[in-house]
Amino acid sequence: MKSGIVKKTTSYIMGIPMNDADVNTPEMVYERIRASEEFELLKVEFDDKNICPMVTVGYRDMEFLVDIRIESVDAIAPDFMFCHPIPDECIKKIKQAQIGVTTFLTFNDDILASHHFQLKFLKCIVPELAAVVDFNVRRIFSPVWLKQFADSKAAPGPGYIFSINSAPDKNGNNWMFTQGLNRCGFMELEVLNAPTDNLDFYGNILSITGSKAITENVFPDEMERFDIASLPGGKSLSVTWRYWKGEVSVYGDEILGSAKNRPKNTPFNGMLFVWDIENNSKKPVRASDMTPFSIENAVVEFSPEENRRIEILSQETIDLFRRGFDIPETRALVKIKMKLSEKTDEDGSYEYVWAEVDSLDKENVFGTAIQDSAVSDTVKKDEKIQASLSSVSDWILNIKGGRVTPDTSFMLAEK
Repeated sequence: MKSGIVKKTTSYIMGIPMNDADVNTPEMVYERIRASEEFELLKVEFDDKNICPMVTVGYRDMEFLVDIRIESVDAIAPDFMFCHPIPDECIKKIKQAQIGVTTFLTFNDDILASHHFQLKFLKCIVPELAAVVDFNVRRIFSPVWLKQFADSKAAPGPGYIFSINSAPDKNGNNWMFTQGLNRCGFMELEVLNAPTDNLDFYGNILSITGSKAITENVFPDEMERFDIASLPGGKSLSVTWRYWKGEVSVYGDEILGSAKNRPKNTPFNGMLFVWDIENNSKKPVRASDMTPFSIENAVVEFSPEENRRIEILSQETIDLFRRGFDIPETRALVKIKMKLSEKTDEDGSYEYVWAEVDSLDKENVFGTAIQDSAVSDTVKKDEKIQASLSSVSDWILNIKGGRVTPDTSFMLAEK
């Protein structure tokens, strides 16, 4: 049996500066670190192997060893995708850019904090950015996104640490695979020969699995059951994986991702297996061999730390939520945090209820509950409720067919 825990690969994130003169000399970068209230510059060295400056930086109660390298933007491959809209002036700079500043580091056991540090650090050493390029996920991010999280107490969500990709083959099927989990110390996951009509099903399962693994810092061993969500009727959505070398022979040479059509840089990849609840399977089956079933009502229970992250970010972005709600025909949902007892503030003394928002005033939200309160009889479905905006622990805006959450709220910020 193979372990799902692997040696962490390096996290590579580049910043493209709006002004190349901002990074003319290493000393300019060191001075910005020294001036920061969040970082402590502990040591400056030179990495002879990578031929670049290397710094040891204190952040909270952690230390990170970071390589800082000026390199050509030619390293950005044509298949890199824009993760979200980027300001026009930044697009213009990206097209003209010659250099970028890349930070290299290895995540510690706190994956979200490590990622957050790398983004904050990049914003510190390059104060005005045109774009952020994450080589591990092959994505390009907006500087507006970076600024929000560089200034935030909350880290970006786990969905920013890994990506889900799909490559079509000649038969109309697809090779789906994650990128970014290796830098967390986990196996990457993939589905070969995935029918195009079922990509959302596989993508949702890969997304839930990767996010669950990152937020709880756990990953199953080969063929070990990993429960990722609860389904109606008391059933569990469960997954596992099998090492790719033991699987690719199942697929013909014409299948993209098979032994004949496989890149060499996939040493830590596993094929996704799922317990097929529709057929009451006692053993996991290859994801590509099963008929998709509905996971629309799947309930994912994240760790208390992840719930706290979302709550902090929800409160930090409440003004953006209000701005989005004011857009005509917007549908809004909020998760209200309610005390079970006035005697204690411990985590277990709260319950949460989702409600559709009817209106807002300066301090309150007025809405209609879309569920019963699970622990107490305080709230019933379809009941009208009023709550303080300070009790909002998560929110969702559906704006003109698009969905905005605290993790994507930067899109509502004024440019």
